[in-house]
Formats: sequence, structure tokens, C-alpha cells
Amino acid sequence: MAAALFFVMAADMLWNVIAVSWRQRHIPPALLGRVNSIYRFFGWGSMPLGAMAGGLLVSALDQELGREIALRATFVCAGAACAVLLAYALAKLRLE
Repeated sequence: MAAALFFVMAADMLWNVIAVSWRQRHIPPALLGRVNSIYRFFGWGSMPLGAMAGGLLVSALDQELGREIALRATFVCAGAACAVLLAYALAKLRLE
């Protein structure tokens, strides 16, 4: 888990550097504050929705599978969602 967390945090740091640098280079200075606020609104604003979805998943699976497996199911679902998003991104970003 520690190694996975390390790689996730390293990727997050790299993404932040790339995304902010790209926005600073391509967005006009007069709009940069607005663009950053929208970016943060969707980035940070979606976190409570994910927490709520995880809680709903655990409460739905808790009676059938037990608390420990229900809690782990959230990680399995999140991993599956990341894999689907990665496959979609690779399909869209394929350079020909």
C-alpha cells in the first residue's frame, strides 16, 4: 500500500505541475483566475460526491458481505473506474 500511495502521490504532483504550467502558458492572464477557480471547483467539489458514493456502496454491501469486504469493495470499484478511464483516454489520445 505504501508503494502504491507513493506512486499515486508522485503522479499527482507531476499532473499538478503539468496542468498548472499548461494553463499559465495558454490561458490569457485576464481569465487565468476564473479558469483556475473552475478547475478547483470541479476537482475539489467532486470529492464529497465520491465519498458519498463510497459510503453508499459500503452500506449496500455491508449486510451481505460484511464490513471488511464492503470497505475493500470501494477500492476495487475505484480501481476499475480508473482502468476504464485509462482505456478511454488511451483510445482518445492515440496518435496516428
